[in-house]
Amino acid sequence: MSLGLSTSLSEMKPIVKYDARAGRFFRIDRADGVSNPVEITNGFKAVFDLATIEVGYVHFMEGGAPEWAMARLGQPLPPRPSKEFRQGFRMSIKLPAVLGGDVREFASAAGCVIAAVDSLHSAYLAAPESKAGKLPIVAMTGASIVKSGQSTNYAPTLAIIGWVDRATMPAGNGAAPAVAPPVARPAPAQTVVQPGPNDFG
Repeated sequence: MSLGLSTSLSEMKPIVKYDARAGRFFRIDRADGVSNPVEITNGFKAVFDLATIEVGYVHFMEGGAPEWAMARLGQPLPPRPSKEFRQGFRMSIKLPAVLGGDVREFASAAGCVIAAVDSLHSAYLAAPESKAGKLPIVAMTGASIVKSGQSTNYAPTLAIIGWVDRATMPAGNGAAPAVAPPVARPAPAQTVVQPGPNDFG
């Protein structure tokens, strides 16, 4: 029986990753099957599609694609497939032109990132713009230290700095840049970067 599903890796949505151990955002570009992390911490901002965020369980496997058991927020959670799966979230975000300009997937199972996105989602729901169907432009304005036993993580401070119409978030996966530009390794951003009128198309 044909399932009618694609197995092409080339159709996978490119991702943005937050490294909680370093307190930094990376865009993961793929070219010729090779993943290339490009740091985008300095001046990070993006349109976050918090209206369609999914929550549930994820298994991030070293060297392999993650496995998901997710549901749209507000729907019943699926069963946890196994003990290797951790609670997490995923959503689509759109980067401004200066950071790549495409739509990517942002997901995490790190507790400090989940807490930051939970607070962000509460602020989104409380804003009148969300009730009008708009999506927030979110910036990273800093990072705070979170200690757990012997480990140290950095929780991102995420703030809504503007709003855009839903039409700004295109359908489809977007396309990762084929060649990543060289990027220095600055310290995490500490100030709010205001969006320009043409940042998100």
